[in-house]
Amino acid sequence: MSELIKELKQEHQEIANILLELKSLSIYSIKGMDLLIQSKNKLLSHLQKEDKYLYPVLKEQAQTDSSLKRTLAVFGKEMDEITKFVLDFYEKYSNLEDVNKAEFSKDISKFIFALKNRIMKEEVAIYKAYEKIQVNSIV
Repeated sequence: MSELIKELKQEHQEIANILLELKSLSIYSIKGMDLLIQSKNKLLSHLQKEDKYLYPVLKEQAQTDSSLKRTLAVFGKEMDEITKFVLDFYEKYSNLEDVNKAEFSKDISKFIFALKNRIMKEEVAIYKAYEKIQVNSIV
């Protein structure tokens, strides 16, 4: 497994752990707010790393691989939807004055589910495609 994929998978796990801990805490606590900010920063950093190192390699390969091109198109559309959901979530909970505890519990559960689902798909399809490209470029 390439170092990039190891790092990205580790980051997936770290983000998931932060979100699960956040779910178990009160968002009104200092630690809860710190975790919310930490999860946002880690997620944005992770996405930037993927955009810089992972997706350019995949997009280049997709120019000659129609199956990968279709996969990237599907993932791109999904990512647009997830990005909107994620940004809306962080915007909604950036100000604690209007936070409804029951609503936060429901929203964080949806957020974790959506993110875990995306992570699973990404690791199965996108990361494996990247690994295949890396192996083929060595041979």
